[in-house]
Amino acid sequence: MKRFVVVLFALFAVFALGAQKLYVSTWGFNLDLLDKNITKPFLEKYGIQIERELGNNSVRLSKLISQKDNPVIDVVHFADYFAMLAVKNGLLQPIDVTKLSNYQDIYDFAKDPVGGNYGIGYTVYSLGIVYRTDKIKRPITSWKDFWSKDVAGHISLPDITTTQGPVLMMHLNKIFADNAYDPELKAAFQKVAELKKNIVTFYKTSSELINLFKMGEVWMAPVTRFSWGQFLETGLPLAWVVPEEGMLGFTNVVSIVKGAKNLDAAYKYIDFIISYEVQLAEAMDLVDSPVNVKVKVPPQIAEKLTFGEDHIKSLVFYNIGFIVDNYDKWINKWNEMIAQ
Repeated sequence: MKRFVVVLFALFAVFALGAQKLYVSTWGFNLDLLDKNITKPFLEKYGIQIERELGNNSVRLSKLISQKDNPVIDVVHFADYFAMLAVKNGLLQPIDVTKLSNYQDIYDFAKDPVGGNYGIGYTVYSLGIVYRTDKIKRPITSWKDFWSKDVAGHISLPDITTTQGPVLMMHLNKIFADNAYDPELKAAFQKVAELKKNIVTFYKTSSELINLFKMGEVWMAPVTRFSWGQFLETGLPLAWVVPEEGMLGFTNVVSIVKGAKNLDAAYKYIDFIISYEVQLAEAMDLVDSPVNVKVKVPPQIAEKLTFGEDHIKSLVFYNIGFIVDNYDKWINKWNEMIAQ
């Protein structure tokens, strides 16, 4: 009864007074579930209507740049790399975390993933190894297994232009030269250059990689955890590997645009999406893996998410600012050594 009264009051406010609006820039995925778990309950709770601008990271970043002097958007969702680019372009403002009642309930790695409190991680995902157990009979245990003769000609790696590509190169440099922060990534580039003759393709999307697994062309590849459910749906005999050198960790972040016109609503929104209730709902619907440490999900859900104490402990995070500073150089080097 109490919830009914609250909902009724919120609806009355919307129709009688006109709802306050919050302008959010985000991706165009799972919009029906985002409406179910975020838009509608946020409107009910605060009387604030979320208006979305949709697109990929680069398109939305370009729009923010064009609107820099008079921003339309209040809150933006970015992959951590693009959030750092937005910081470099002076597009974001620091978040006052004392205004977030749920801030202490999220993992430490999510509290300030881009530095300077310019973003809050609201979801996490891992990059591990997936392989076909019917094709590769021995256990896969290490990132070094990509250089094994028994998988030659049946492997794929992410292209350096993907979100995961530069971070994987840093990890390989750590593995082969004990230095992830070599600006030249000399060891990683040498090792991948040696390997390229045995690589089917450097994939750019998860859907491309899934099709290569289906066709039997690829037996082993680095795979993002958020696409793991789609891999399982293929019915192929697949195994997920937590490599002995660790999995790579990535966060998607939510930030406040510098000069946002609806600042109070922006803080309410950020606090809302990292709350236990929203994080649980998004996890149960397989939209996002939770960063709120209080969230618990059943095993059949957990196996499709970046979730669980051991899984989270295995994650390795690298400084995104280092990637931003060296990205153009790495792209040129990739084109010279790998892409030919």
